[in-house]
Order: sequence, then structure tokens, then C-alpha cells
Amino acid sequence: MIQFITEHYEEILQILGAVVAVATLVVKLTPTPQDDNVLAKVIRVLSALSLCNADGSFIGAKEVK
Repeated sequence: MIQFITEHYEEILQILGAVVAVATLVVKLTPTPQDDNVLAKVIRVLSALSLCNADGSFIGAKEVK
């Protein structure tokens, strides 16, 4: 399993990105807030697994004032 992930991580990340992009489009086209909440949770999980936040800042970095 680990070998598969290391060999195909680029494709896996492309698929995840495409799924999130399509899900975002669907959520924006539907009027209900339920799917917005589900997508927000998914994005929160993906952000937690990455080193960068959605705004491009690094996780754990302190804001410079």
C-alpha cells in the first residue's frame, strides 16, 4: 500500500484536487446549506493533512504584525 502511494502520489493528489473542485462547483450550485457544511469539513480534513492552509500560509506559522 505504501509503495503504491509513493509511486502514484501525484495522480492521487490530482484526483483529490479534481474531486474537491467538482464538489465545490456542485455546492455553489445548490441552495441548501447542508452540502456546504459537508464540503467545509472535507476541506478542513484535507487542510489538516497538508503543510499549508487554504490561504497559502504554513500550518503553525505565527502571524507577523
